[in-house]
Amino acid sequence: MNKLKLNELIKAQDWTMYGIIASIYLIWRIGTVGSWSKECWVLLLICLLGVRKDQIDVDWRRFFLFGLPLLGVFYYFYGSGNSFWWKIANWMFENNRHPWNWDSYMNAIPLNTGGWARWIATPSLDKAMVWIYNYGFVLSLWICIVRSFWTRSIKKMISYALSGHMLQFPLILPFYNLILLHEVWYVNKQPDLLQRVFTDENSVLVATMNCFPSMHTSISFAMLLLALREKDRIFKSMMVTYCAAIIFSTLYLQIHWVIDVFAGMLFAYGTVKLSDFLIRTASNKVLPAKFKLFYRKGAPSSSKEMSA
Repeated sequence: MNKLKLNELIKAQDWTMYGIIASIYLIWRIGTVGSWSKECWVLLLICLLGVRKDQIDVDWRRFFLFGLPLLGVFYYFYGSGNSFWWKIANWMFENNRHPWNWDSYMNAIPLNTGGWARWIATPSLDKAMVWIYNYGFVLSLWICIVRSFWTRSIKKMISYALSGHMLQFPLILPFYNLILLHEVWYVNKQPDLLQRVFTDENSVLVATMNCFPSMHTSISFAMLLLALREKDRIFKSMMVTYCAAIIFSTLYLQIHWVIDVFAGMLFAYGTVKLSDFLIRTASNKVLPAKFKLFYRKGAPSSSKEMSA
């Protein structure tokens, strides 16, 4: 009898509403941990305007069973990822495993400093570029992950995450461990346009040595490539504009060399293709059939993503 009442109580609950509330709270926590400014939230909201055009036919309750835990896992690693990255950077600096020093070589290549990007430079543009650069490393990825969450697509969430930090961090470390290349402003003894505060010379060297390829470029370009696959024109236009601005900011602020940027774009393309391969392989050979049946139960057969 008690079990029957419990089942009735569970069925009577509006689990879809609970899932939406939990989702909004989790996304708010993501922004809080990242110290998002109001401009970050505005950009996210604009990118969500046409989200229905890319939604797939999956019941919200079934999606929340997998989507919420997955978003929670991404949130957890986001909170602890920054300290982990700096531990790796410090380890590389202390062990000094850089057989190739490219500072002089890169500085000798004409136009490679990207100084031409500052042909038009104003205080207002400086401020805008600093904002774009400082948030660009994670905001471009989070906008795509959060939007893919509201499209009810686990596949898209994993695709953006893999093409972003999940694959790029481990794959880019060999470059940073072998090649010593400092930021443009440091090599040319110019002021740091980001106006960072360094406690000592060692902290300066650690913060400015990982340049090739540009990971700001590779993250944003990977998001741009994936965003172009979506249907909503508002989202595609915003991400192309924002991601292109991130890439431009690395040159405008004299952080990365032009070759770093092109290498970052090529690296991003390879990462996206690798992500596609891993997802396709896992979906066809690893993912249990029972999971597929449960997840798409009740969805129309015309759902392109489910049939894929």
